[in-house]
Amino acid sequence: MKKKLSLILLLAASTVFAGNNDIYITQSGTGLTMNIDQIGGTNKVGTSQTRATFTGTSMTVDIDQVGDTNTLAASVAQGNSTSFTASTTGDSNTTTLALGASGDVANTDFDYAATGDSNTVTFTQGAAATATAGNQDIVIAGTSNDLNATCEVVGCINNWDVDGDSNDIDTTQTGNSDHSITADITGSTNNIDIDQTNSTGSVSDVVVITSTTSNATIDIDQCTSGC
Repeated sequence: MKKKLSLILLLAASTVFAGNNDIYITQSGTGLTMNIDQIGGTNKVGTSQTRATFTGTSMTVDIDQVGDTNTLAASVAQGNSTSFTASTTGDSNTTTLALGASGDVANTDFDYAATGDSNTVTFTQGAAATATAGNQDIVIAGTSNDLNATCEVVGCINNWDVDGDSNDIDTTQTGNSDHSITADITGSTNNIDIDQTNSTGSVSDVVVITSTTSNATIDIDQCTSGC
């Protein structure tokens, strides 16, 4: 009870004294359920210099931002069986999420949805830590979207649905287990780069792309090392 109360007070204080809807969080403990809704311009949950940090197993985090120039920058240092959902509606949104910075993030599920233009998403799962069975679902609707997704874990599954023009998608998957990417891309002038590295010959990497696009560039590399 004390932990929950102190967290609520921290959120309230951050929102009152920081302008333009700013929230900074340092959370530790298991079984967290957190819902954050921000409505207005220049919303922030963490920054590139001061990220929101989460540590604990079985966490459920849902962050919704509505407005322009939104920023979400968060790190999950350790979070087995964690569900992380982020949604932005507006233009010029920037989302940065790193899972497994210094601990295990096995069986994590990340869902991201963006509606608007000039959205930038940078997602990393694994880093130097142990992680298995990562699942990412990403839905983007708009133009000039930039998606960078890196999975340094075993059994990484990516599902994308991107609608719009001038989309730039870069994905890297490493780790010695089955990986898969399923993408549905609609729009013009899309640039898609996929690298899958797997040094074990007994498992498989899978890419399934359904693309309805003109003037597109699609580059897929599947390698045993050094893609």
